[in-house]
Amino acid sequence: MIREAVVETFPEVVAAVNRGADRIELCANMNVGGTTPSYGMVKCAVDYCHHMNVEVAVMIRPRGTFTYDVFEQEVMRQDIIEYTKLGADYFVCGALTADSSLDVLTLQKLMSVTHIPFVMHMAYDHIPKHQQLKAMDQLIELGVIRLLTHGSADAATSILDNISQLARLLVYSKGRLEIMPGGSLTKDNVEQLISQIPFQEVHGTKIV
Repeated sequence: MIREAVVETFPEVVAAVNRGADRIELCANMNVGGTTPSYGMVKCAVDYCHHMNVEVAVMIRPRGTFTYDVFEQEVMRQDIIEYTKLGADYFVCGALTADSSLDVLTLQKLMSVTHIPFVMHMAYDHIPKHQQLKAMDQLIELGVIRLLTHGSADAATSILDNISQLARLLVYSKGRLEIMPGGSLTKDNVEQLISQIPFQEVHGTKIV
């Protein structure tokens, strides 16, 4: 099982790697759910983690929202171009329209400037549930390889209360993209989740 640790600072990178993290998700501003980290942070984290045989996923999100105007989209595009050069292993990104549908055009634009795989972050949970399976099909068609989900837009809920929704997404995915649960998932409760649904990858700030 791959354990992806969410970190914000370089000391947190080192600590998570030392505790056995298989992958780092690098963010800034965790108080708003994560935004794009700085160039220097990505450079240092990628250099260190790759030396330790640990992958790095980089959040691409200019502010604590999921809808972006054309100027913000260009900022995201330029960050992706530069962080591709630094050797990031994955980009963690999501975009929604004003009515909370998947913003396919924005994702296409961002994905077109890199060969690095994309991960859809928890913006997905804010898509109305009756539209989520269609959105998953769209993500698969775009080439997104992994979906990070809490199973609910309510971050305050325990992920263990969202098992039925997580199972629904996993069954529907049929292995076409990886479903990675996260949000309130820790090293102390992850086995309780895995005992019910055998996820291959898990995500959290306290996952290791």
